[in-house]
Amino acid sequence: MRSVRHVIYSPPNLSDRAYNLFRNRLRPELLCAVPADYPLPDFIEFEQWAYEGSLRQQDVRPSGFNDRAASVGVRFNGFYLFQLTADYGKAMIGQPAPEPEASLTVRKHVRTVLLRLVAKHTNPDQVIEYLCRATADRRSAEAWYAELLAVLPFATYTTDATGFITYFNEAAVTLWGRRPALGWDRWCGSWHIYSLDGAPLPHDRCPMAVAILEDRRVRGVTAIAERPDGSRVRFRPFPTPLHDNDENLVGAINVLLDLGAA
Repeated sequence: MRSVRHVIYSPPNLSDRAYNLFRNRLRPELLCAVPADYPLPDFIEFEQWAYEGSLRQQDVRPSGFNDRAASVGVRFNGFYLFQLTADYGKAMIGQPAPEPEASLTVRKHVRTVLLRLVAKHTNPDQVIEYLCRATADRRSAEAWYAELLAVLPFATYTTDATGFITYFNEAAVTLWGRRPALGWDRWCGSWHIYSLDGAPLPHDRCPMAVAILEDRRVRGVTAIAERPDGSRVRFRPFPTPLHDNDENLVGAINVLLDLGAA
């Protein structure tokens, strides 16, 4: 006679997940908890929501926070909205809370979330969507988010509406093998560009130039960049025009995906 093994189901510890907390500026008692490894929901705009800090598994839960309800909310929506049931003027983050985490600025938090997004999805298009949502309505977007762009693991640069380079990060310098002159170099920072068949590709016909001159995104292109030292690298660009609130072209952003030596 076969013996029957009884397996006792042990539910996962719902408090193991770490969250980032955001407080609604108009209704301070309303908070939104987003898992630390999740992208921000579209409705979290920093004019309406303030970053409160992180909530880790060892922290005391704020009043009104329920781990089981949070787990269900995250499962179906990717976030958890809850209302405080105690004095919301008091500190919301559980104790102990590390000093650096508690004093994070909104911009530092955005940088952290963006890096997690990149690490999780490794998709430049998702990076561009995130940046465009935050910067498209600002003519000074490249200066405003220079700190954010600087930490991207992808080569990233921006131009004005006429194609002159206005910003580039260090990852772009590594890919290009040179440091272009802001306001002087146009369309791209590469020394020379070639198509995959080895034919020279003039800078004014490169994907970034096409994106700006035709005011459209360019996708599905792979090219070869030659550095001043003669080495070459294959890359995939993601040039994307930026527009203001009136849909006027104000510049463009390009993320270059390094595909290895050519």
